[in-house]
Amino acid sequence: MELRHLRAFEAVAEELNFSRAAERLHVAQSALSRTIADLESEMEVRLLDRNTHGVALTEAGALFLHRVREILDDARDAVLQAQRRSRGETGTLRIGFIGTLSQSLLPSLLQTYRAAYPAVELVLHELGPTQQRERLLAGILDCGFIGLAMDSPDPELETIVVAEDELVAAVPENHPLAKHEVLRLPDLKHEAIYLTAQANAPIFNPWLVRLCQKAGFEPRIHGQTDRAATVLNYVAAGFGVSLFPARIAAQATFGVRFIPLKGRLPKYQYKFAWPRRSTNQALSEFVKMVRRR
Repeated sequence: MELRHLRAFEAVAEELNFSRAAERLHVAQSALSRTIADLESEMEVRLLDRNTHGVALTEAGALFLHRVREILDDARDAVLQAQRRSRGETGTLRIGFIGTLSQSLLPSLLQTYRAAYPAVELVLHELGPTQQRERLLAGILDCGFIGLAMDSPDPELETIVVAEDELVAAVPENHPLAKHEVLRLPDLKHEAIYLTAQANAPIFNPWLVRLCQKAGFEPRIHGQTDRAATVLNYVAAGFGVSLFPARIAAQATFGVRFIPLKGRLPKYQYKFAWPRRSTNQALSEFVKMVRRR
């Protein structure tokens, strides 16, 4: 038994006329009669009474018609759902992100995507770059907004640069350097520098050290903490200074002054990443939107 048998029976049962049913299905009446005969033979049930006045459903035929309609509706719905999934209109998208992007790029992008694909479930996870990469490769995340600066290509991930930031110095408000409108990186060579933990900044911290070395000094790193907010508390308390992407400076912090750095310094890059072998169609549509942003 195939769907064509069920569609043929539905048409005849609703039209109660083989000629009209054949016209509705765009088939020859003789072919339609054979299809119904084959169906009844396979089922070993008489579904229709045929006489000179037309066609009538048997009791078994009426019962069968009810189920046939449900089956055909389910089949049409299954096709529709498969088509929508293939177009990325349904499904689930598990997105990782670093906190730095949670108040700038991410909200507007998610709002635009949500408007275009309201049936896709979005699940957000705030995680550091290392945790995101691990979860991307394990299939726990579908994609992630990762703050990776100047890193070499990852053989297992596709990446797109989604934002860039200038580097700024964070100094205590009462520090002598706070009087300056701009600073040079060597101005910090005698200062105690506090950074976020290496696990949370696996690319940024080494990149920062290399920048200082190129500027002619070895940075005096006095401490590393889990969160940028804690680093800023150390700075505000006068323990030392720090360096951040300018996006951090947009978040006003009591007791801290953010000062731009002059000189030909490379920009810090924020990247969007996803597994090269992903088959998630919702992700494919999201990637297109990220590229167009």
